[in-house]
Amino acid sequence: MGAPRDTTRKNIWELFITSPVAGPLASLVIIGGLFSLFVPHFATMRSISGIINAATLTGMVTIGVTLLMIAGEFDLSVGSVVAIAAYAFAFGTLTLHSPVVAVLLALGISLLLGVVNGLIYIWSGIPSFIITLGTLYIYRGLVWLISGGQLIQTTQRLKVYEIFNGRLDTVNAIIPGANFRTSLLWLVGMTVLFQYILTRTAFGNHVFAVGGNLRGAMALGVRVKRVKVLSFMISSLLAGLTGILLFSQFRSVRVATGAGMELNAIAAAVVGGTLLTGGAGSIWGALIGALLISMLRTGVILMNIPFIPADNFEAVVGVTIVAAVILNNWLRNRA
Repeated sequence: MGAPRDTTRKNIWELFITSPVAGPLASLVIIGGLFSLFVPHFATMRSISGIINAATLTGMVTIGVTLLMIAGEFDLSVGSVVAIAAYAFAFGTLTLHSPVVAVLLALGISLLLGVVNGLIYIWSGIPSFIITLGTLYIYRGLVWLISGGQLIQTTQRLKVYEIFNGRLDTVNAIIPGANFRTSLLWLVGMTVLFQYILTRTAFGNHVFAVGGNLRGAMALGVRVKRVKVLSFMISSLLAGLTGILLFSQFRSVRVATGAGMELNAIAAAVVGGTLLTGGAGSIWGALIGALLISMLRTGVILMNIPFIPADNFEAVVGVTIVAAVILNNWLRNRA
């Protein structure tokens, strides 16, 4: 009886350490457990739902950024795309008074900006990091032109806002202290969809192929340029959806909206096990990475450590990224 049990345990352990979500999941459990033990009011439903809500916006951007990183590329312009989409959505709902047009306008513009990123990359051959660093500032300039530098804000509670990022009253009524929002459903839906695309479709196989071995993918007949452009489009499209979710929740948008979100998304992807060199990663792992970063922010705020104030949270993120990469590499080597 002992030998079969030992074999089963060994198989479970091998399955775990070979999974792309092993590292981020282990980090999430360990850090969450430590915070629950030593940080007052952390393990409450109010804090947990707050952590999840804060992770939804970054998490949505992270899905697209992760897919693009697996393909071996970067998109630093997503924060600016979030702002443009939020302004477009606000214009459609408040000026045109058409929720359908507002959504189509926000997503259409975002998709177009993704096409621009992809085509510049294909035509120029310049690394995507440099291209999207440039379009980050170009698109932020477009935000200034679109908005005139003005804040858009409303107190209206339109039905479309509730659909995209309203309160989940039914769930919140069942779970005392909870404060979940409908953006969580959008995030889970997009996570399931793109994890399926990555792992169960030819396009997903091609994304891994061009990121892991570009020459090999070309030799096998993979249409590399099309895969790259589509990946840029998906990244921008999800940034556009994030802009819609953001305005639906806060009902306001300003020029600086989305600034820094691209770095948080890349950090979440890396913490989630995505390789900076491409060819490896997981949408579920990236989602866990976004949750981990949101958890760290809440934990640091609740701990109220004098030498780590809440506005110095970036230092904690930096340490987490380094630690997570070390853990992920260790697990890969063990596998």
